[in-house]
Amino acid sequence: MEPNSPTPCIVGLTQQLEVLSNWLASPNVNSQIFSISGIGGIGKTTLLTEMAAEARRCSTVTLWMDGQFCLQTPRAFLSHLEMSLETEYGRTRVADTPLLAHVVEELTRQRTVVIIDNCETIDRIDSWLLSSLLPMLVTSTSEFLLIVASRTGLPIQWHTNLVWGNQIHSFALELFTRKEVHEYVQSSGLPPLVQQDIVHKTDGHPLLLALTVDMLRRQGREREDYAQQIPGILSAELLKEATSPYMYEALQMLSLFPAADQTMLNQLLSHPLNALDYTALSTLSCVHTGAGGLSLHQLVSRMLREDYERRDPSHYQMMRSRVLELLMERYPSLNKLLQMQIAAHILELYRDQLPSTHAYTDFTGIRQREVEQQMSFEPGDLPYLQRFLAESLARSDWQSELIENGQYSSLLDDIANYAPAGIRVIRNPDRVPLAFCAGLWLHDQTLSILEQYSPDIRKMLGDPVNSARGCSPEAADTICILLAAVDVGQSSYRPEELGGMLFQSWLIDAMSGLRAIIPTADRQLNMLLPHLGFEESTMPSQPYAREDMHVWELDFRQATFEVWVQRILRQNIRTAGCIPQEAPRILSRDEVRLMLHHIYDDKVLEEMVPLQAMGCEGVRARELVVSILHADPPTYPLTNLEQRILRESYLHKNYRKSELAEALHMSRATFYRHSRQGFIHLGHAFTQRWMALK
Repeated sequence: MEPNSPTPCIVGLTQQLEVLSNWLASPNVNSQIFSISGIGGIGKTTLLTEMAAEARRCSTVTLWMDGQFCLQTPRAFLSHLEMSLETEYGRTRVADTPLLAHVVEELTRQRTVVIIDNCETIDRIDSWLLSSLLPMLVTSTSEFLLIVASRTGLPIQWHTNLVWGNQIHSFALELFTRKEVHEYVQSSGLPPLVQQDIVHKTDGHPLLLALTVDMLRRQGREREDYAQQIPGILSAELLKEATSPYMYEALQMLSLFPAADQTMLNQLLSHPLNALDYTALSTLSCVHTGAGGLSLHQLVSRMLREDYERRDPSHYQMMRSRVLELLMERYPSLNKLLQMQIAAHILELYRDQLPSTHAYTDFTGIRQREVEQQMSFEPGDLPYLQRFLAESLARSDWQSELIENGQYSSLLDDIANYAPAGIRVIRNPDRVPLAFCAGLWLHDQTLSILEQYSPDIRKMLGDPVNSARGCSPEAADTICILLAAVDVGQSSYRPEELGGMLFQSWLIDAMSGLRAIIPTADRQLNMLLPHLGFEESTMPSQPYAREDMHVWELDFRQATFEVWVQRILRQNIRTAGCIPQEAPRILSRDEVRLMLHHIYDDKVLEEMVPLQAMGCEGVRARELVVSILHADPPTYPLTNLEQRILRESYLHKNYRKSELAEALHMSRATFYRHSRQGFIHLGHAFTQRWMALK
């Protein structure tokens, strides 16, 4: 970092600091407990640091401890308090005074704040804290505040405790809003365009934001090296709780689902989860439990997917396709809410095949919680929407060519007054409109409005208009979208991001069985809509029709969600000039075992059908297996232990299997379990390496 570069300010912690300030400023306060929680890197330690500084500014006795060291036993906890009192305030224990009595006396003689970071293991001593120490500290005359921080918050027994449950204030830290990210980067000293790029890419995660700003301040090669380290730093911070390789694999698979239960996960895992494993997975701070099973925090999910794809692209694409198949099987039997969640997730999963940095849309920076800020129209929105519309017309952005110039504002007024259900609004967290699109649900009562502004609409659209005659509002299943605009004056979102949010919200809505129609002669829109799964309708041949006018439909009344997803994938692969390729078939466990058993027999290897199908000659197969089983570090997903077992068993053959199991200090059952797992992982590694060489 440059020595004189500005230091970004603390943002996003106002509410928590205000609660503390009120407690410190009150002349008479009750003893309380603050519980700070959130995923790795979300800002827990930063908040505790600010709270400690605020308490010290108020001349309050303030003690800081690290839960990794002080929560082992009650004795360790008291010893750390004693040491902090002596180090910070010179309070030494008088000879022969019991440790507990000394600590209680010092902490109750004046207002005191005790702050403990990293409290993941507080359950080791929480019974003692709740039943012994806290009752002595929290008396009718004491003013004591305990502030603890951990990834998952205090255990449930704290909240259900009859005495202390009502004294706990819980603060679950969230990602920064766009406004807070802007506030942070404005103090970074970086150029405005660089600041905009940071806002767009960091997802509001405080640690990622800080690392990115720090990296961009660096110069030359140092910046390049640091950029390579950032994903690893953040991944390690987020996944500190995933101590087992099997747990990491489960998280990796979970990142591909909107939510998954034990059965769904086990269909993809090489090491299926038992009931205890699944319960342990549900307790991680980045995992949430809901009606559909377990789901990952959205930022963690995205980062795990990106890391997965970067490390093993062929396996990632194969597993992503399998997840799509599983979700498609479930989709028809789910309620509308869960169907919309699946639709939103698949748009996220295949975001790399949606239009990027298009003139009207960019899906790359959308977080789902922002998409969920879309709401129905409210009367107070109209002045905002009219302003967005006027600015859009001044820039010659798309508005429906069915409507004559000069009539757009009147049309928006009429839709707002007589058919407001056709308006969708995207808002910021303060509910201020950011973007909108407006159309008319086609039914008997709205056709008069549509025909007023486009007298030839029936001849233009044909069947959709004819079938709407006599249709009640409740039965309407088709909307004709006519107007759309975004707030180009605000700085939190790029205009094309807001366009992406509008399209994504309509796509998700349409998937519940509706039809959307967009008539347009706009060249950019005509290029965009096929990428989003819209299909062109044949317009009635009329002499007045513009040659460049197209009518696009997205019709989910008959088509299935799976058909639409496949249509998008085919369209975007075709547009990119690529030929879709099926993911390579991974060698099965039995095929790998057979290949290893005959690893030195070229004739058998040459005759193996799976190797022939891959175009891999016997000699090449042996060379590749030998290379993989001697690689250091092992080729993912092989572990060191699996690699050693297979190498010793089939390449070196220095031990019988029973002798090798004994040498590795494991039972024969455990040995064979690791062997079977090794066959599966070698199949993945072999296929991955061979495809990279082709």
